[in-house]
Amino acid sequence: MKIITASVGDKGENNVEDVKIVQGLLNQHKLAAFAKPLKIDGQSGPFTIKRINAFQEVMMNMLQPDGLVEVNGETLKCLQVTKEIVTSSSSLFFGDKGINLLKEIEGLAITPYDDQTGKAIKVWVEGATIGYGHLIAKADWSKYQAGLNEDQAIRLLQADLYPFINTVKSKVKVDVMQHEFDAMVIFAFNIGQAGFSQSSVLKMINDPEVITSYPTLEKAWKAWNKSQGKVNRGLENRRQAEWNIYQKGVYEKW
Repeated sequence: MKIITASVGDKGENNVEDVKIVQGLLNQHKLAAFAKPLKIDGQSGPFTIKRINAFQEVMMNMLQPDGLVEVNGETLKCLQVTKEIVTSSSSLFFGDKGINLLKEIEGLAITPYDDQTGKAIKVWVEGATIGYGHLIAKADWSKYQAGLNEDQAIRLLQADLYPFINTVKSKVKVDVMQHEFDAMVIFAFNIGQAGFSQSSVLKMINDPEVITSYPTLEKAWKAWNKSQGKVNRGLENRRQAEWNIYQKGVYEKW
């Protein structure tokens, strides 16, 4: 049984040999979001800490993973005993926390409005919107021009979400944690299926070592902050909220 002499991970002492031991133990487990094994380099960097967090969340069902392996702690004991886990990303769903936050972000409109100006409309325009951010096709104008109720808006949102959920499921080639999945669905719902499918965000999630024009995943994510070619404060706030979900599991509107 491999043992360590000091703590490893977030705010740990991170002695080189101890980190190597933990990295080796982590590599014995087939964990969500880690298609490639960690480099056994003795460096407790962001990938190693994220891997510890994922292990604690998925394997140990920790509600608040701390990303730390203590000398006599439960995380080390589980690493030493448990051999592997396989989690399929296809089994993920868009959780209630994600739906509730998306409803709060989009806001409920029971009558049509122009998405570009926010003003109520009586005739169809490009950008006509109703419910929780549902864009009204010109051919569907007669269905919605008189408005709808909240129950109808919720059913419309669920129908609207379906293709985006499937897009994230089909395009993301690594397994991810629930909060990461929720964040990507909310992100894709805003930037579109094509935008998400062709984005550097998706490329970097599928392969953390891929070369893109962005130095980090966070930069790639937050680059989607423009409307009609100009930086939009609302989109900046939205991207930050999505990133907080993806990175921290924090579901909060700005």
